[in-house]
Amino acid sequence: MEDKRIIRTKRTIKDTLIRMLDQMPFERITVAGICREGYISRVTFYTHYDSKYTLVREMFADYIHEADEGYHRMQQKNNPDNDGRIGYENLMECIADVYFGNRNFFAHTRPEENPYLFSEFYNHVFNTVDDYMKRHKNLLVKYAPRQTAAFICHGLLGLFYICMNDKMSEAEIRTLAMSMFRDILKSELFIH
Repeated sequence: MEDKRIIRTKRTIKDTLIRMLDQMPFERITVAGICREGYISRVTFYTHYDSKYTLVREMFADYIHEADEGYHRMQQKNNPDNDGRIGYENLMECIADVYFGNRNFFAHTRPEENPYLFSEFYNHVFNTVDDYMKRHKNLLVKYAPRQTAAFICHGLLGLFYICMNDKMSEAEIRTLAMSMFRDILKSELFIH
């Protein structure tokens, strides 16, 4: 477990990056700018991160860890028999929980605004879904699992972005996403 001072320092650095994303694209943000805005020294920054890219990768890893913990809690609560469809719904729900619970960051992961952040986000979500498909053989797909995972991930993230552009509420977006996802799970894409 990390020292509380280290946790606080890292939190300051991450919060500073998020605040800066409200003002400019990720590509224009520099380590010097993060240090200046966060009132930390470059030595402090580089003690914890090699670059702004390392910082972002850790942020995504934190979010994936948060989703993973939520997923395991949901599985214990409502899927003790490890039903593949319920597990998929739990996985999608946890991705939505992390996305909306950290909306101040994820609002900046749109491909047209920050291509690098979008790519990192997509890759983390894709790897999570792809890993789920590999580990849970009790829900088979009609097409190759990696292509199916890519289809689902692009669809989910695209839906989030479009709905946010349309100024839909979080509750409306979640309801629509889960309804569409349940329809996909019932479709011929998945082998019943």
